[in-house]
Amino acid sequence: MDEVRKFTVIGNPIGHSLSPKIHKEFARQQGISIQYKMIEPESEDHFETHTQSFFSKKGYGANVTIPFKELAFNFANEHDISALECECANTLMAHNGKIKAFNTDGEGLLKDLENKGINLVQKKILILGAGGSARSIINSLSKIHIEKIDILSRTERRIDQIIDKHKTSSNISHYKKGSKYNIVINTTPVSLNNNEISFPTDIFDSSSISYDLFYSKSITSFQTWSKNNGVKETHNGLGMLIEQAALSYNIWNSFKPETKDLNKILGF
Repeated sequence: MDEVRKFTVIGNPIGHSLSPKIHKEFARQQGISIQYKMIEPESEDHFETHTQSFFSKKGYGANVTIPFKELAFNFANEHDISALECECANTLMAHNGKIKAFNTDGEGLLKDLENKGINLVQKKILILGAGGSARSIINSLSKIHIEKIDILSRTERRIDQIIDKHKTSSNISHYKKGSKYNIVINTTPVSLNNNEISFPTDIFDSSSISYDLFYSKSITSFQTWSKNNGVKETHNGLGMLIEQAALSYNIWNSFKPETKDLNKILGF
């Protein structure tokens, strides 16, 4: 009998995570049994200890979420091209006695936007935040014909690092006051932490779309803020979560899960 593969999701906070349900549904589609648990390191200092412990006990694969994606990249012995390009990882896998890192965030977002019929060609896009998720997304967006990608973050140094990483792409730059965008993507945890939202309110025009990487069964605070500032079409990150999870699952188990209607199975 084949040994049941062990998986986990590592993040903080993690109690709200839908990853266990998503991956168990993918395993059901494949017709296999898996174990899937949640690990919540108290701080970045504890990430390596918890992750090392998981893999030392025959752990097979890990999803990694905020705030540990850059640490996951550093933790791994090997990296695929997606992780190398953005220097962060949301997927780890035990491979020939080593840990290999991958990043499926950017591709997962593009797939969800495609599913939603949102065209990105020649659009002006604003990314809010400059952490691991932003780097993954910008890496994928930089490969398609977008008019410009601006970044707004309190940490100017992180923006400079992203721009430097993509120095051959002249269309990636700092947010400029007064600019308006076709699509605004929030990668900051404002919806998760219920922090007061203090982004500029003039970034939208009448046809702007806003997208929050975070999700909940009710509208997220970033979506509410967007609507209050004139945005008619807003989306949360559930679709991206599902699509990036499907890509991770395929890396681990060589099986492409069906994602259509998964939101209904999850109760959304």
